[in-house]
Amino acid sequence: MGATSPRGNDGGTRGGDGASTSGGRGRMWITTASGALAGATARVCVAPLDVIKIRLQVQVESGAAGKYRGLVQATQTIIREEGARAMWAGTIPALFLWVPYTAIQFTVLSKFKDAATEFERRHPGSMQSVPVSFLGGAIAGSAATVATYPFDVIRTLLASQGHPKVYNTILDAARGVVRERGVAKGLFAGVSVTLAEIVPASAVQFGSYATLKAQFPAMFEGNDFACGFAAGSIARLVVHPLDVVKKRFQVAGFSRSLAYGQRVDAEAYRTFFSAVRTIATREGLVGFYKGLGPSLIKSAPASAITFSVFEAAHRALSANFPTDTTDVTENTKKTQNVVSTYTKKK
Repeated sequence: MGATSPRGNDGGTRGGDGASTSGGRGRMWITTASGALAGATARVCVAPLDVIKIRLQVQVESGAAGKYRGLVQATQTIIREEGARAMWAGTIPALFLWVPYTAIQFTVLSKFKDAATEFERRHPGSMQSVPVSFLGGAIAGSAATVATYPFDVIRTLLASQGHPKVYNTILDAARGVVRERGVAKGLFAGVSVTLAEIVPASAVQFGSYATLKAQFPAMFEGNDFACGFAAGSIARLVVHPLDVVKKRFQVAGFSRSLAYGQRVDAEAYRTFFSAVRTIATREGLVGFYKGLGPSLIKSAPASAITFSVFEAAHRALSANFPTDTTDVTENTKKTQNVVSTYTKKK
C-alpha cells in the first residue's frame, strides 16, 4: 500500500496490484505472496501481545479480582507460571490463520479494485462517489474471515487455556471442539459477531490507510509503517468491544483450569444480544474494553508491519518478476498502491 495509483499513458486509472487492469491477472500471485509474507511476519512479531490480550478478554473477573490485571502484571504472571514459550501459545494456528487470511484479504481487495477500475473505465464518473477503499476492505475482510475462521477459534483456545493444558496440538483442539460442540457451533462459534467486527475493521483500516496517504502526503507519503500504524490504531478503537464479545463466544463452555478464573458460561452467550447483556450487566462498560491496552499496542504495529512488509515484498517481486517488458520501468520506479485507487477523487 503506497500512494494513490498514478494514471497510465492512456489516461485510464491503473489497477491496484502493480499493473494495468488488462495485465492484473498475471500479477495476482505477487499480491497474494506479498500478503502471505506480510501476515506471517506480523503474526510472529506481535504474538506475545496477542496472548495477553486474549487472556484479559476472556477473563470474566474485573480489577483486583482478576488473575490478570494489566499488561505488565499479566506478562510477569504468564512467564513465571508457564515459561516464556507460553507468550507464543497458539502461534502455529495463528500462522495458519493469518498467512492465508492476509493473502486472501489483499488478493480479494486487489480483484475488487480491478473490477471497480474497469467499471469506471467503461462508465466514466460512475465511481466518484463510491468509497472504494472502505467497501473493498470490508468485502476482502469478510471473505478472508470466513475462509480462515476455524483457525481463529483454535488459536483463541490454545492461547487462553493456560496450565494444565486441555489441548496440546491444533488437531487435538479441532477434534475436541468438534466432538463437544460440533462444526457450526464449535469451529465457527461467534463467526457472525466476527463478521460484524471485521467488516467495519477492514473498512476502517484500509480506508484510513488510503485516506491518510491521500490527505496527508507530507506526513505519510513514503512512510508505510507510520501510516499503517495510524490506520491500525483507528480500526482497533472502533471495533474492540466486538472483539471482546467474539472471544467470549469462542471460549464459552471451555473447561480450562479454574485457576485462571471463572469459566465463560455457554448459556449466557447463546446469542449476540445475550452476550452483550451479560457483559454489560456483570462487568459494566469497562468489560467491553478489557485488553484494549495490549490490543492497541499489538494492532497498531501489526498493521504497520503488515503494510510495510507487503509494500517491500510487492516492490521486490514486481521488480524481479515483471509480467512483461513494459512493466519493468514502472515497477522499479514505484509499486502501485493496492488500497488507494480512488481516494484522490474524494
